[in-house]
Amino acid sequence: ADETEAEKEGGDEEMTFVRPTRGRWAVLAGLCGILVWGGSGLAQQSEKTLRLIPPGYLAPRFVAPPDAPSTIVVAAKDEPGERLIVTGQVLDGARAVPGASIYVVQADASGRYSKRDPDTDLNARLYGFMRSDANGQYRYETVRPGHYGPKTNPSHVHYVVNAPGYKPRMLDLRFDDDPVIAARRKGGIPDDDGFAPGWMVVRPVTRDASGAWHVTRDLEMIRE
Repeated sequence: ADETEAEKEGGDEEMTFVRPTRGRWAVLAGLCGILVWGGSGLAQQSEKTLRLIPPGYLAPRFVAPPDAPSTIVVAAKDEPGERLIVTGQVLDGARAVPGASIYVVQADASGRYSKRDPDTDLNARLYGFMRSDANGQYRYETVRPGHYGPKTNPSHVHYVVNAPGYKPRMLDLRFDDDPVIAARRKGGIPDDDGFAPGWMVVRPVTRDASGAWHVTRDLEMIRE
């Protein structure tokens, strides 16, 4: 589906991840609100960042089918880039949440969501649907996403997570070895951009003998 269809599903208040301009100011309209970055970092944060998820991502098309597997391949073996294996668990505190819907979407290794316009997450090539297994676990194989937008924007994977009895959540996975993360830390920019804990998480990565990267990203749910 294209961006216009998603906007219709989300209504007038739809907010989406967009490719920012590289001018003096870059506006990131996205994860639960609007972040405005200036030369020195985070300059302003909208009240809408208090949302758990932008309205458009509540659409049924972002919910995994009931029989979706817990393990998938998002990027085929011939997709350019360094292979990445992501594992994790959907949790309510220390308790596993089985059967949760997990939608992941990312840019490719060159930092593009799509090879055609509009180049946004709503028009992405690399995405997938999972359901957490009986132990709340999930796994997907992909490539490491590239950077896009301003210099302060780390590479990342977006998640939309739904489960009965819990609030839908939009979350991010970021990578601890990302040079942008190191530069942000030197500049005093917080890893989570000031969002509530668990929304934007920076995780350590390791590399196996075959050259594939591994990272774990647990997903904490919030009861309704």
